[in-house]
This record gives sequence, structure tokens and C-alpha cells, in this order.
Amino acid sequence: MIKKPLILVTNDDGIFAPGIYALWEAMKSIGEVFIVAPDTEKSAVGHAITISDPIRVQKIKRKNGFEGFAVNGTPADCVKIAVGALMDQKPDIVISGINSGANVGTSLMYSGTVSAATEGTILNIPSVAISLDSLTTLDYRFATKVAATIVNSVMQNGLPKGTLLNVNVPAVTESLIKGYKITRQGELHYLEGFDRREDPRGRVYYWMTGQIIEPVGNADTDSHALSKNWISVTPVHYRLTNDEFVEVLKTWDLP
Repeated sequence: MIKKPLILVTNDDGIFAPGIYALWEAMKSIGEVFIVAPDTEKSAVGHAITISDPIRVQKIKRKNGFEGFAVNGTPADCVKIAVGALMDQKPDIVISGINSGANVGTSLMYSGTVSAATEGTILNIPSVAISLDSLTTLDYRFATKVAATIVNSVMQNGLPKGTLLNVNVPAVTESLIKGYKITRQGELHYLEGFDRREDPRGRVYYWMTGQIIEPVGNADTDSHALSKNWISVTPVHYRLTNDEFVEVLKTWDLP
């Protein structure tokens, strides 16, 4: 009898998000699912971890047998505590999502979804981050098919040490999807602004706003592929050294 894989499911939208429920439904047909996710939304917290406050864990049940652990920490915390304290054995794969909104370009630096998968990679577990390019739709049906395909492929082929897959799914009907495209992280970024407001007591606060800026002509990048209705699959690693610049830096006249 072939043993089913143990799949750790997490996210940054929180354990009550529709995306993680849809992901659980897809993953339970592939293997044994263990869910550990933030107790509230933790979008854009990056790879923060909790070291100066206690980490609290609560058992959560949702409909149709969904059970998991809610953590009052970050997505990276969730993966750490799942592997280090809550699970009896190391998972065979980590999948983070399904995120509401794409994670492409420079947004990877902020993404809690990607950071959860990165933490899995740091712990030497094959890991995947998956996002749906919409902040409003609740239709995750096609994205769950993509998640299942990617997880099965990773289990079959493996991933290089230190590398995760960042997957972004267009929010269009399945008939409009062109297929899978292997991509690079693009240069997409945001022209940010801060909307100055006052609360009912006259206290000033700011709400961050942003407009997406994308260079033209990056046909092999994640954001470009996504905009053309391709499923973007980007291999990402957490090494930040600019290897090309190392030798140049050595020539600097540093004391």
C-alpha cells in the first residue's frame, strides 16, 4: 500500500479565509492534511517571526470536517510551530494559500503567503505558495485544480534545496486559461501614497494606497504571464547575495 503524503497547509489570510478551506478540500484527496494558520489576517507581514511574545495556539473546527490550529503569530511562525511542536512527524510538503490577490514582482518581499513557503524551504521541506489574482472573487475551483497539479508534480519530481515554487493563477474562467508558464520574478512594484484622514475624535491617521507600476516588455516574468492568462510558476530561493557583484565589490578600496 502506497503511503499518502503528509501535507502542511497554511496561509496568511487566516484560518477562516475561504482560500484555505478550498485548499484543504483539494489537498485531502491527495494526502493527509495538517492545517496551521494565523488566527487573523496577516497579509504583507513578510518573513517576520515572533520572539518577544508568547505564541498561542487554538484548535479550530469549520464545516465538513475541517480542523486545524489557529496561531496568534505570523505565517512563518505557523510553519515553525507546526513542524517544531504540533506535528508528530515532518510534513512531506508545505503549501501556502490559496491567497486572495497575486504575489508577483517585488510583492514577494512582503508576502506572508510566500514567506510561509519560504520557511518550509528553510526547514528543508518542499514548499509551494499559491495565489489567485483577485481580491474579490470567492471562486477558487480552478485554483484548487492548479494546486493539486503542482503538489502532485512536486511530490513526483522534487525541488532543489532552498527553492520553492511561487504559483499565481489568473482569476478568469478555465476556458480562458492558456496553460502553465515557467516565469521569473518580475520588477512590478507600486507607486505608493498615503491618504491622510481623521477619526471621529479628530486624530490623524494614514491609509496606504498604491498604483501598480510594471515595466514594459518583460514577457518571461510572473506579472506579465498572469496578465496574459497564463498560470505563472516561478522557482524562488531565499539566498539574497548578488553573486555577480561580489567580485566587483572586492575591488573597492575598503579599509
